[in-house]
Amino acid sequence: METTASRLTIGPVEYFRAHLEYEITPTGLKSLLERRPNNVLVLDVRDAAQFEAGHIPGARNIPLETLPGAFYSLPKDQLIVACCSDFACGMSMQASLELAQKGFQVQRLIGGIAEWSRRGYPLETSSHAESQAW
Repeated sequence: METTASRLTIGPVEYFRAHLEYEITPTGLKSLLERRPNNVLVLDVRDAAQFEAGHIPGARNIPLETLPGAFYSLPKDQLIVACCSDFACGMSMQASLELAQKGFQVQRLIGGIAEWSRRGYPLETSSHAESQAW
């Protein structure tokens, strides 16, 4: 019987090393934003209503389904940290893949907005008029 592990083209060490390299914890992101705020863009790929209800301060909202049309507006000289709702949300993984395929520097926020909030880190809200959704 073939298992998922037997179909992988990389070994477990490379797989977990890649996770560590391309994912960031809420604590790591908070530290990065404090140390180098001009070197990172937090990209929230949830829909506008979810974004408006609460997001990481300074985050930009581009819903996943509109991301390909917004590549031109994203910085290639900054780290982009993609985030979505929580551990179960796969949108930040999909966004990260699409961004990496286009040559962007990208990491994915582990646990999304739920984990950021659970750690007591600030969220801001915005009205529809203030949303940065594309």
